Amino acid sequence: MSRRYSCSDIKIPEHDGLMEDEDSPQESENEKVLKQCRVAFQEKDSICEASIFKTVKKYFNAGGTPEEVVTSLADSFEGVGNLARQLVLWLQFCGESQANVERFVEQHVKDLLVQNFDPKKADSFFVSDEGDLPGWLEEMISYPTWRNLFYILADKHPDCIMLNFTIKLISDAGFTDEISSVSSASQQIVVFSKILNTSIASILRFRGSTLESILADLTKLVCSSKHTYFYTMSLLHHAGKDRGGGYKLRYLAQELGKRARDMNHDTCHITLALCGAGAYPTIYQSLTSMLTLSKNTLNTGDITTLYQLYSSDDPPPVAFLRLPQLYELLIESLYTPGRKISKEHYDKFIFILAYAVSVTERWDSEHRKSINTKRLEPTIDAIKKTHRLVGLNDTNEWLCDLDMVFKYIKYPVVSMGILKYCKHITMDEGYFKGVSDTVPLHLVMIDEIATNHPLHHETVFKFLKLLFERSHEHLQELEQIEIRKMILDRMVHLLCVGHVIPVIQYIRQCLDHETTDKSLIRYFTAEVMEYTCSPYSEEFITEFLPIAKDKDVTSSLRNINESDSISQFIEYCGR
Repeated sequence: MSRRYSCSDIKIPEHDGLMEDEDSPQESENEKVLKQCRVAFQEKDSICEASIFKTVKKYFNAGGTPEEVVTSLADSFEGVGNLARQLVLWLQFCGESQANVERFVEQHVKDLLVQNFDPKKADSFFVSDEGDLPGWLEEMISYPTWRNLFYILADKHPDCIMLNFTIKLISDAGFTDEISSVSSASQQIVVFSKILNTSIASILRFRGSTLESILADLTKLVCSSKHTYFYTMSLLHHAGKDRGGGYKLRYLAQELGKRARDMNHDTCHITLALCGAGAYPTIYQSLTSMLTLSKNTLNTGDITTLYQLYSSDDPPPVAFLRLPQLYELLIESLYTPGRKISKEHYDKFIFILAYAVSVTERWDSEHRKSINTKRLEPTIDAIKKTHRLVGLNDTNEWLCDLDMVFKYIKYPVVSMGILKYCKHITMDEGYFKGVSDTVPLHLVMIDEIATNHPLHHETVFKFLKLLFERSHEHLQELEQIEIRKMILDRMVHLLCVGHVIPVIQYIRQCLDHETTDKSLIRYFTAEVMEYTCSPYSEEFITEFLPIAKDKDVTSSLRNINESDSISQFIEYCGR
């Protein structure tokens, strides 16, 4: 804590009548100190500065006079702080609440600090002469408003020593979860490690919109440099080998890698190095030539090389093929209508995809004990037969083979392929034109995918939101309403098979932001009440109760006797 001085601490030097030589070094140094002090005294409201007692003491020790101090401090006094305080009292007197006034003042001070902050000045005096931290700094980091100010300033001035030190103080004070989005936090390995540990723990604990927010902040921090990305991925790679919950960390590593690529970071070489592909130069070269950011496309030459290696008697480890980026490219090539693969290479594309998703291996330390290819041929058959239907792109053909489609849609890789196909077809401008009350086949297949694959729920939901929000200006208004009801039915089905909170949160956002017709929200609410019953979880009540209480939405669904499902739900929540 910085020390405060009183008048008794200030000692005016007594002159003994002896005059020093006019040109002595001591006198020259004193004149320099006096000049600096006079400049400080002339600063606006200098008497209010925390360092004023030190400056006055330094001035007297250099031979200054009390009269000049009093005159300078009085002349420079404007009382800005007192005027601000008086303005606050006037605002409160006029009826403004104390909380609103405090919020207004804090925001204004924040804006001024962000606008006028000088990192060089901050670095020069943030530590006192005694080597202690200034008391105001420790006090500021105990308040959320000022911590947020430091986060803003740290992003704006990443090289400021004072701000980087403050970020470390905030981390040590236990607010690690707040600084995951501060880029300068990645410059300090101790702080970065704490944030990474806290973020991973939060990701394993949360879900829904909270999880998405944590992931977004963590991705930004991890991708702030190559060193932080490599450090994080190495950590996740080694921790992911654990047989208990290691699969969760492997999934997190894949998700961070995908988001890094979306931010135009080339992560291919790091990913391949961590999985050990460097020990297999041919595979490493084939994969990097397809998966680097500048390429990101398949070519028949490298696919042929992979096919020859993995169809041999002693294939390389399957882990080299289990790359989400490679999955996406293969599925896109096989399940996008209009994409042509030559007959010569058609089987090779399918083999590589089927091998990657179906073959398992048992390892003892560094040695492979066995390879299980039992599911390889059935997977190849499933991909071939569904790919043929994609190539025909004829709804009647799909209907004729619907039993076969529903059988093979249970394969996760096939379901992702069909989802890709359905997305391509339904996003066509004229797809919903002339659609009757009958649900189109492609939406039926979406329901089937949601039923069979819980891990695909988020992907299906993103697709349904895209369809729901899409403009259908070429259709009449009533037709647009019916189409959106049809898509809401798919969301209700998704809710019924386990994806509850994200769906409710999305509809609530539509209500809060007034982006959706109230009749559609009313329709959704009635459907949800039909398919749900008590007991309800606290999370469900928190998200759904505001919808149920909205009179514009549910008034027509309720009756006078309050025997309807909406009234019963509200009564349940009030217990």
